[in-house]
Amino acid sequence: MKQTIILAMLLSLTLSCASSESREGGSEEPGIMDKIIEKANSEEGQKAIQMGKEKLQDPATQEKLKGLLSKEKKKKEIPGVPAQ
Repeated sequence: MKQTIILAMLLSLTLSCASSESREGGSEEPGIMDKIIEKANSEEGQKAIQMGKEKLQDPATQEKLKGLLSKEKKKKEIPGVPAQ
């Protein structure tokens, strides 16, 4: 279950990043982005994405993510320098 959620989040992040970048060159070989998009569009990928979306709606999961983000933010702060 945890792997499925991680896969879904990775796929959605990758797809959102890929859609914001312009396509480079006219390579005939399928790139990694094409493979990821193909996987995301497959039945297995759609199921993983849907399960990830459902899991993200869970209040317990949201609290865990908030905790992780706040820990990460605290690590990045430098003592004596105000956060921007």
